[in-house]
Amino acid sequence: MKIRIFDSREECLVAGAWAFIRYALNNPEGTIGLCTGSTTGPIHEMVADIYRKYPFDVSRLHTVNADEFLTPKGSPVTLTMRTTMKKDLFDALGIDEERGMLPDSTAEDGDAEALKYEERIKAVGGVGLQMLGVGPDAHLGFCLAGTSFDSVCHKRAVSPAIEEIIVNKYKFDRSMGPFYGITMGLKTFMQGKEMLPIVCGASKAEAAEKAIFGPVTEEVPASILQLHPNCTWYMDREAAAGIIGRVNPDGTPMK
Repeated sequence: MKIRIFDSREECLVAGAWAFIRYALNNPEGTIGLCTGSTTGPIHEMVADIYRKYPFDVSRLHTVNADEFLTPKGSPVTLTMRTTMKKDLFDALGIDEERGMLPDSTAEDGDAEALKYEERIKAVGGVGLQMLGVGPDAHLGFCLAGTSFDSVCHKRAVSPAIEEIIVNKYKFDRSMGPFYGITMGLKTFMQGKEMLPIVCGASKAEAAEKAIFGPVTEEVPASILQLHPNCTWYMDREAAAGIIGRVNPDGTPMK
């Protein structure tokens, strides 16, 4: 594991955008794992802006999103993250639905769709670069505290925090709940060849410290990243507040 600490949120996000581009240039037929969120969303927008100015070949690139909502039964409107991904990234880069992979948010059988998504990820050769947001409670995707380290793609109820996003951002009435989604499992995440968790802001400092320096435990989902052979954390100084002075010159954590 290595850690890169940037002076500002902006520098951290720019570095994340260039990590995406660098991987795409070096692996034109590769697969990048993505997720929506307050950290990764701006990275997608930066990649799109750079692509518009300096186009590069993404015609054979695949992307795999970490999670997706399931549209409540009876809803006349589809609840999906694809709309956000299209706006922030896919439309600019010309990534269609076949190459920009998310679970089917309209699937009637969420459990079956989750297993299908696991197989789709395997069919494209797995994830080469897995870019990850990390929640304030150290969750990855929809994998909350207590999720098995052996979990693969699965259906689960969303957290209260995600429910608030569904209600406030996506304008779904709370009475349509409980809300469910499909997420990559922790075992699925760990099969990525290179892991790039990106955290910014003081609200992520405690989670980052626990994930990097705490025990590896299912109560802290992101702590599993300690076991990955190729993981680099990107952090701004606020998110790194709990680990400043505990990182070696080569970027490895002082254990």
